[in-house]
Amino acid sequence: MTATFPTPSDERAPDLGTAALPAAVLSSIQACAEACRGTLRRLDDERDRLRAALDRRIRKAPDGPARRLCAVDGAHATVPAAGATFAAIAAAAVEEAALTDQEVLVQLLPPVEELEGLLGGLRCVLELRLLARRIRATSSGLFVLDGSFYSMLLEINRLLVRIAQDHRGPRPPAWWDAFRPLVEGFFRDEDWRLVLECRRVVAHPKSATAADDVLTLAPELSGTVTDRTLWTSVLNAGEYALPTPLIRKDRPHLLTGYRSPAVGDFRALRSAIEQGYGQLYVLYYRPDAFGPAYRLELPAALIAREPLGAVLATFRGALRVSSVQEPLPQFLADAICRQLGHALAATAEGARTTLQQEFELPLVQRYLGPYRTPRG
Repeated sequence: MTATFPTPSDERAPDLGTAALPAAVLSSIQACAEACRGTLRRLDDERDRLRAALDRRIRKAPDGPARRLCAVDGAHATVPAAGATFAAIAAAAVEEAALTDQEVLVQLLPPVEELEGLLGGLRCVLELRLLARRIRATSSGLFVLDGSFYSMLLEINRLLVRIAQDHRGPRPPAWWDAFRPLVEGFFRDEDWRLVLECRRVVAHPKSATAADDVLTLAPELSGTVTDRTLWTSVLNAGEYALPTPLIRKDRPHLLTGYRSPAVGDFRALRSAIEQGYGQLYVLYYRPDAFGPAYRLELPAALIAREPLGAVLATFRGALRVSSVQEPLPQFLADAICRQLGHALAATAEGARTTLQQEFELPLVQRYLGPYRTPRG
């Protein structure tokens, strides 16, 4: 749902006092609530029509045995200080509410402006590498990947393009040395391919923004709700929407990164990855009447009735805390990774304190800046 802040309706100069921002926020609440109220009313008024239109895709969720659940999540953060940029990447795997594995890398990297194009892809590589390690360590259980398979594809593809660009010349940037072993090992061990082909991995994007069904069935709601919101409104407790392909349109090459030393035989890799993505499906599942519908992405091997029953039972059984709308292992992995920014900020502040003991305070403040309210 979207809303805009109101603008002054008269020609008087705006009040720029210290209370201006809180006052503007408070005055906009009613406008925002009214916009949301209109959307909620339309969803409620049109529920019967939408449910009738979607009736062929709605099924009662099959039941099955709950399995052991492991969730993997990752995070990255940066802190610039005195011409050096501290960057951290972490991935955590949590199995049945217990931390089983965690890997953290802290490296000096290029200027912070260049990092977003690198760290997102490196974080995904680290998550998949950790997930592949967990898959190889056990022959049973279900694994939940935080985020969408498709967003992961985009992040890694962006990383591959950047690697190829930086390795065109004989002297690639030195900061790649810290991450080249991670990337090369990821492709050498075929971690990505293992994740796509193991038949025990599902993805749960908590902030899914897909709106394909909205555009098709409720275009008047386009721009205000997502497919997840639509299915939350339509599905009854214990129902799910029949799976549809993750890649709905014909895209000749999903993976557009090109030849580089870190990738190896790119043509064979692209074929395997794109074949795996062609076997991924999306469904929406609403386990109870008090919570939303969840978007799950899963391989073709899990959409048949019997394995799907086990997947949904496992997912439902891991929703142990009513205020947490995700499986408990996924929530814990996310909570662990969210501490990365605080840990990195503490590292930078510790370096600053150490330097203040060695250099005069005005010099340290001149280059590192005085203490200020941390950015939220």
